[in-house]
Amino acid sequence: MHTIQYTFYALVFILGFSLISQTTTAQDWTVAKEKNGIKVETRFIDGWTVKEYRATTYIKTTLDEVVEAYRDPVKRKSFMARSLEVSNLKENSETDIITYNLIDAPWPVLDRDNITHSIFIKEGNQVKVTMESLPDFIPVKEDIVRIPRTKGHWLFVDQGNGLIKVVQQSVGDLGGSVPDWVINSTIVEGPYDVLVDLKAILE
Repeated sequence: MHTIQYTFYALVFILGFSLISQTTTAQDWTVAKEKNGIKVETRFIDGWTVKEYRATTYIKTTLDEVVEAYRDPVKRKSFMARSLEVSNLKENSETDIITYNLIDAPWPVLDRDNITHSIFIKEGNQVKVTMESLPDFIPVKEDIVRIPRTKGHWLFVDQGNGLIKVVQQSVGDLGGSVPDWVINSTIVEGPYDVLVDLKAILE
């Protein structure tokens, strides 16, 4: 999958994720792809020129293992293709981390980086990871565009039968000069491929 669509999907995947607002004006979800137990839906929401996506699958693993796969930067990099660097800049606690991602973008688009504040919230049989972009946490690097605005979340739900439901929902502004059609063309295959790789490392 050495195409612009595959290369650029990681930029969409790492969107910084804060909770989706309940008051956001949005269209109904449309199923864009459903294959190998993974469903990707998209929609336009008010205030964004690119589509929001929601990717859902079920993985044979445990709640602790899937949460750790996200929290650990080495494991996270393994299912985020095209990430040149994934690191935890600061760990306030096991449930409160600030993460850096550097993404290889296709020429002539400049590489992007993203800094996110992740909060892990456990409620009963599920863990929600909310993430907020912190574009000013460290200085911007030369020839790299800092992603300025994103929102979304990960949700991991223990189904009680050896399966974990995984939902990743996000929308973001990648900053700089990136055609919207390029972003919109990647928001289906990108999340799909990420969940394929996450399933592969956990099952």
